[in-house]
Amino acid sequence: MNKELIAKALIKFSKAKRIAVENFTCGYNELSVEASMNLSADTICYKWNSHTVNAIRYVLQYKSLAN
Repeated sequence: MNKELIAKALIKFSKAKRIAVENFTCGYNELSVEASMNLSADTICYKWNSHTVNAIRYVLQYKSLAN
């Protein structure tokens, strides 16, 4: 299911960095407080663009709905 969500997210957010989305979302099943804090830190550290951040949020949002 994660692969399908990532594929949809990458279509929707075409400038997202695939590896960043894959790596970040494999460790979380929802956008918890911890995940949000790590996402903010990683965004600054790795200089992710808004497409990458939105793709990660998209995947985690739909993963949490599936659980």
